[in-house]
Amino acid sequence: MEKKIYRVGTLMIIIMALVTALLQGNPVTSVVAGAERQPQIAVIFLIGFLAVAFYIAGLAKGNMYSEKSILYVIFLGMLMRVSYVLFMDIWTLQNDGGTFTGFGTPNINNGHIGYVEYIYKFFHIPDMDPYEYFGYYHPPLHHIIEAIWMTIQRLIGVPELLAFENLQIPTLIYSGLCMMVMLHILEESGVSKKLMTFGMLLFAFHPRMMVLAGSVNNDILALLLLLTTIWRTLVWIREKTYRNIILIALSLGFGMISKLNTAICAFSIALIFVIVLVDVIKSKNLVPIRKTILQYVVFGVICIPIGLSYIVRNLILFGEKPGIPSPALIPNESVMYTGEFSVWSIIGIPTIADLHVGFPFHPLSAKAIHNTWVILFQTGLFAEAYPANIGDFLLAFAQIAYVASIILAVITTVVFIGYYAVKALKGAGEGTALRDLFLWSTYVFMLLSFCLYVFKYPYTCSSDFRYMTASLVFTSLGYVLLQKSGDEENAGNGNSSGGVKSIMGSALRFIVNFCMAATLLCSLIVYMNWEI
Repeated sequence: MEKKIYRVGTLMIIIMALVTALLQGNPVTSVVAGAERQPQIAVIFLIGFLAVAFYIAGLAKGNMYSEKSILYVIFLGMLMRVSYVLFMDIWTLQNDGGTFTGFGTPNINNGHIGYVEYIYKFFHIPDMDPYEYFGYYHPPLHHIIEAIWMTIQRLIGVPELLAFENLQIPTLIYSGLCMMVMLHILEESGVSKKLMTFGMLLFAFHPRMMVLAGSVNNDILALLLLLTTIWRTLVWIREKTYRNIILIALSLGFGMISKLNTAICAFSIALIFVIVLVDVIKSKNLVPIRKTILQYVVFGVICIPIGLSYIVRNLILFGEKPGIPSPALIPNESVMYTGEFSVWSIIGIPTIADLHVGFPFHPLSAKAIHNTWVILFQTGLFAEAYPANIGDFLLAFAQIAYVASIILAVITTVVFIGYYAVKALKGAGEGTALRDLFLWSTYVFMLLSFCLYVFKYPYTCSSDFRYMTASLVFTSLGYVLLQKSGDEENAGNGNSSGGVKSIMGSALRFIVNFCMAATLLCSLIVYMNWEI
């Protein structure tokens, strides 16, 4: 991939975010200050129409294979995020958002907004037990960056109310940069240039990436750093230099001080490190053995102090162990409590009736819905909320998007897991096999960790898709494999690398392409009519 695409794409993201800050940071155009929402609705509709029209036309004419289409997708994806940020305020579709009372007040407020406000007005991270206030147990990297951004805005004269609304700007940039890092991951995963656009679609247009762009919490920064860790590990597998292993250590370490669940990638990285070390020991050559061990030492010296710094601080100062504070684990403490339900009902395969297609929004109540996979699909599209005064017409679009997203996810996930497991076991070239094993094991560890998490913290909110957003990497790779098989068949190979052939392959491609378009367009229509 040409470096120009990465430079142009990144510059585009930053410029569009700064323009958004200007629009949202002044009373004339800010929705918070009373500006009309109709322009944002029109823009969102136009983006959805152009994106789906481009997608359908590209499939029909083969335009999806051009490098220019990648920048087009990045632009449309960023424009969709910008419209969402201008359309939704910082109180809508947030997780643990909290509140603020302003610079001139002594109040210590809860939630991520309160956490940012604390650093912004007291000029230091919280010096009390972080478990005394909800949300403060999170590592502080995201909140420090947001507090600095708040200070910069106030210094240039942005009204405080609008400056708080502009807390969405850093997260908008993070969500946009996720597209750029995904492009790197696709390239390092061996995806051909002509199939890159297909791999970018979910990260560009998935509704949860749009919602995270307008979030005020640390989820999207943690996702960006997790993706960066995956990307840099893939680069290190290909080129085992000190520079690359230092970049892995930095991305993983800083990921852990944005949100601790970024550490899940450490398991698959450790697996790859062990395999590489065993291989160099087998060679009985002291030079590569010494180099490998020294690289691991450098990795540990950088990553461990950074990643564990907030945990160690809390242990020393307050005797607090890492974890999420939760109410007493008794059924009546919270409507979200799932501890009274069986293991199978929580992580087992749901029946058709369990999917609740009639109303595909997450109701929070465990008695209504407590199956992890159902909640995962519901919150993946619409977070933990639903539009006010939703009518039958809008509900129909939500139902279509919900069913289509389930079909799309199941097919692409099965294709990814099966294909990469086979490739890793076959060992088709040392570097390639190691790369495929890393991708496959990262996803498997992520799934296992997610399942353990929903039992460690038995509440419906633990099954939220925001804890599994990185899975879009792997479903995207599965989607690319299906397109690749069709491309090879069209080239006359009669050989499908995706493991599907002929009529079955064509049928699967038609299904996933239809479901992709239906998921993105129908969910966008729902958001276009979302009332706040």
